Amino acid sequence: MDHHYSPSEFRDKMYADLKVTPSDSVILMCSIFIASIGLNMNSIPIIIGAMLVSPLMTPILGIGFALSVSDLTLLKRAAKLLIVQVSVSLIVATLYFSISPITYASNELIARTSPTIWDVVIAFAGGTAGIIGARKKVGNNIVPGVAIATALMPPLCTVGYSIATMNVEYFLGSSYLFIINCGFIAIATYIGIRFMGIAGALHKRQRQDRRITITLAVLSILITVPSMFSAVTLVQQSLISTGISALIDEQFTDSVVIDQSYDEEKEQLTVTVTGKRLSQEEMTTIESSLPDYGLAGKDLVINQVPDLNKLTGEQAASVLNRYLEERLRQSSWFSNRSFQFDQLPFQLKD
Repeated sequence: MDHHYSPSEFRDKMYADLKVTPSDSVILMCSIFIASIGLNMNSIPIIIGAMLVSPLMTPILGIGFALSVSDLTLLKRAAKLLIVQVSVSLIVATLYFSISPITYASNELIARTSPTIWDVVIAFAGGTAGIIGARKKVGNNIVPGVAIATALMPPLCTVGYSIATMNVEYFLGSSYLFIINCGFIAIATYIGIRFMGIAGALHKRQRQDRRITITLAVLSILITVPSMFSAVTLVQQSLISTGISALIDEQFTDSVVIDQSYDEEKEQLTVTVTGKRLSQEEMTTIESSLPDYGLAGKDLVINQVPDLNKLTGEQAASVLNRYLEERLRQSSWFSNRSFQFDQLPFQLKD
């Protein structure tokens, strides 16, 4: 017994699945609501649960299938369903974030605003696995797994959050991630249908096939290019972060690091320490070691505060208050300095 749909059976299955039904709409609303809560509360398990019940994969696979077999009717039905589902998702997500008492952007929300080339690879691999799994007659866990890997729901929720909070930067980033996922799942489906021989069995329009292939190739390049720049930026940020962590761990072993921050615009690392005071010679040594940690050309500012263990409660509170005030003024005070330290709490000496 063949465990895979024949080409004609698979096309009939696609037609049957690509219908706008009330039950699917309710499932979608529940899914987007759950995903929005998960992103709002920074809960990965909740987000995964939302992706497992999401029906968004079906119309995207349908678009790729329709393009591969040149079925305009199927393409219109799949596009219509996708538009309806995206619209419903955005409405629910926007309403949720408009009334949610938690208004700050969680780490899981922010993570959906900076897509990279790796998201392109994941979407393409997910689409390939998805169309292979969709052709199987027997139940399998491939399509749910693809739904989790490609993460279609979280970007839509983030778009809703961006609309609710009027954050243009997050809107552009999350929308771009959703376009990457949809686009490359559909492209992978298009290629997979052709390699499985389904396209050839259902139609013979080779000239039309070439036009579609060229169009998809151009679109894939246009979609991919911005993500490559994002990947380069992400790698650079990762290298800087790793270098800073290594610098802190190895060069400030005798001090207690209260705070550290890096200003990308000024390329300036600010480290606030207490405990054993660093001498001028030690400061110079730390500064000269920056290139060893991949931080060549970066500025270093070290703030030294008294050892809090040796202060009274009132003195410690005063030091901490002045530290907080200094943090607010820091960006303007340090803009033209390359390497400085305190002899007295929060008073810089050049």
